[in-house]
Amino acid sequence: MAVVLEAVSLCNSNLGNSVMTITRTLTALTLLTALTPVCAFAIEPAWVGARAGSGGVGGELGVQIAPTLVLRGVIQGYDYSHDQSIDGIKYDGKLKLGSYGAQMDWRPPIVPFYVTAGVFANDNQFALTATPASNVVIGNTSYTPAQVGTLNTKATFDDVAYFVGAGLKLELGPLETALEAGVYAQGKPKVLYTSTGLLAANPAFQSDLAIESAKIVDELDAAEYWPMVTLQARWKF
Repeated sequence: MAVVLEAVSLCNSNLGNSVMTITRTLTALTLLTALTPVCAFAIEPAWVGARAGSGGVGGELGVQIAPTLVLRGVIQGYDYSHDQSIDGIKYDGKLKLGSYGAQMDWRPPIVPFYVTAGVFANDNQFALTATPASNVVIGNTSYTPAQVGTLNTKATFDDVAYFVGAGLKLELGPLETALEAGVYAQGKPKVLYTSTGLLAANPAFQSDLAIESAKIVDELDAAEYWPMVTLQARWKF
């Protein structure tokens, strides 16, 4: 009887091992079947294009890495002159845009919409310069033009920025146009505020400069999440 029970136990054990082996084999075959279309897809250039918008003017190169995925290399930049008055001080301003990076598009078939996300090396910055011709209040104190000299402000952002957005595309033969919109997250502004006047090294004046600098940071805080709207034209391969 013991021999029979041992034989039955051995049989059940072998059967269990066989079932596990078959299950693993079927699972492996299923995964292989599912991955075969992706593995078999040839990575190839998708387009070369030009772009212009609130991130600057530049170009891009797209590479199709899967039937619904396109990887894009992007470079863009531009300088805008923009005079601005902050806390009663008139500045000659310049917005310097500059970034390059990569975006990944998910493009579902048939529909003209796509979603996209990317990461960029970011060199966006503001430069503000003011040379008062009359007395001006800085912080909590009034100063003469000689005491102030020229006020120089440089606002920079994080070295790495992230973009999330969506686009609407229109295809006409090999030509594709697209309107893309999203948010470019570049971090809070970091402001360097200096003076060339007679009191540039004065501790009390430096305290007032710090107050003024904080007001400039408040003014530029909205640029932390930069609205990115871009019009693009692409020649598809």
